[in-house]
Amino acid sequence: MPRRPTPIPSLLLLLLHSTSAQPPDPLSCVNCVGNGKKCIGDPSVQAINDEDCVLCLKSSSKWTWPCNVEGLCWCWDTSKPKFKPTVPSGLEVSTKKPCEVFTKKMFDEIAPNAVEPYTYEGLCDTIDMLNERYDEKLFQMGSVDQQKNEWAAFVGHTTHESAQYTAAREALFAHGRWSWGSGTYCKPCANENFDWADRYCEVSLVSNGQMYEEYCDKTVTPPFGCVCGPTTEVESNGNLAGLMNPNFVYFGRGALQLSWNANYLKASQVLAESADTLCSQPELVATDPTYAWGTALWFWNFNRPPGDETTCHIQSLTGSFGGSLNIINGGLECPAHPNSYHADAIVTRLRYYCIAATVIGVKRLLSFDGCDGLAQKFEDCNLSGMCPECNEWMMLAEVDSDMPTKMPSPLLPTQRPTIWRSWANEDWMSEIKRRDSSAVGLSNFLGLLTCLVTSYVLLGSNGGLECPAHPNNYHADAIVTRLPFPWFTATVTGVKGLLSFDRCDGLAQKFEDCNLSGICALAEVDSDMPT
Repeated sequence: MPRRPTPIPSLLLLLLHSTSAQPPDPLSCVNCVGNGKKCIGDPSVQAINDEDCVLCLKSSSKWTWPCNVEGLCWCWDTSKPKFKPTVPSGLEVSTKKPCEVFTKKMFDEIAPNAVEPYTYEGLCDTIDMLNERYDEKLFQMGSVDQQKNEWAAFVGHTTHESAQYTAAREALFAHGRWSWGSGTYCKPCANENFDWADRYCEVSLVSNGQMYEEYCDKTVTPPFGCVCGPTTEVESNGNLAGLMNPNFVYFGRGALQLSWNANYLKASQVLAESADTLCSQPELVATDPTYAWGTALWFWNFNRPPGDETTCHIQSLTGSFGGSLNIINGGLECPAHPNSYHADAIVTRLRYYCIAATVIGVKRLLSFDGCDGLAQKFEDCNLSGMCPECNEWMMLAEVDSDMPTKMPSPLLPTQRPTIWRSWANEDWMSEIKRRDSSAVGLSNFLGLLTCLVTSYVLLGSNGGLECPAHPNNYHADAIVTRLPFPWFTATVTGVKGLLSFDRCDGLAQKFEDCNLSGICALAEVDSDMPT
């Protein structure tokens, strides 16, 4: 939007002040001459050729395109690789390396079924490669708490996008991959023709001479995007009928499902120092750890919303999970309306984020600001019992107006569903490695003892305050917080049922209300239990 004209005296004072108060921008093209320096364009901001930026060598041209677009032209030191620095956070570089904060043990706990190309070693190596090039380090800026916050946000998003690091390609393409001779081919399918239960598609989008051209913006050509166009089946008859060459299309691949021909070229320029690498071999993003992780890291650290100097990296460091989601999938998941097409995807994303936050050990969840409706979706998800992995954040966090994890009020008596099918991976709940799976031996006795101390002895230890356990009791929230712990201990130790809630009047009813409201949604309803 054009600025309102400013009176000349004020403008002069402003210029004098800015000149004396601010250090020169090292990326500015003004006086970018000599010593191997060259003013060039950044096609990730706008379509531009390097020759267009010659005009910006003169300070008098700063009000003229392309010089009036912030960051569009920049000063490149030709003695260094052609990598434009990303948006700076202004934070100090931490002495703690990224993979010292996020360990192999954490990776395995969050994604126990991860498959190639999603290796922990590949992730760490790719981060180190990028951090060597740039002053703004991935997962290494600010305090250790900020490092953990960025890791939790990144892992939460990427485990959702890749089905816990088990899917290297978009589901509608990955279901039908065939190797024939020296080539690999895929069978593209429309969502309405895809059997999600059996992972099978009868009708190919390229059969009978049909053309496929999704994720292809034909108006974007080199040097701004990979060449793309209509693609059809390899053969009209025989073994390759209905199949196409995946290296001709730019569908979602990698840990953040890189898609579209323009994004493949931009990522290739940063990761491979060549636009051609991923344009000619997009399948590398699904097979090579450097590109499977690298494309996600490129998007995380470099992709900026139009007209906004921020990234997912910056959003997570400044405290906004919602802001990072808006950059990743804002057109589909933000606003986070309950009846939107991607409502289930939002639920799954929140669950993965809570798991990552718990395992990595953040002190609090990031804000959900930046994605309209996400905070309400988080609260509804917990109240309905759909996000059991997030319960502890709602129960144990301090009640703080700035935190998205405060105890909701009022409590809604909604029944937890008996079956939950994950959007990203339908076997997700059965496959995930539980952190309590190693409890053996004397733990059964310890579990009984803990339950005894927690429930039966409650009468003697705090009976005057929490017994009777009336819903409007001053200590009602304390009772709610107490209840999950005997369940958790019982689960860890393999106890068949919780002990009775007798001798603390109203405690059994409080337990039932707590489960129905979703606040204690982790306990199973069992006829042998006191509920």
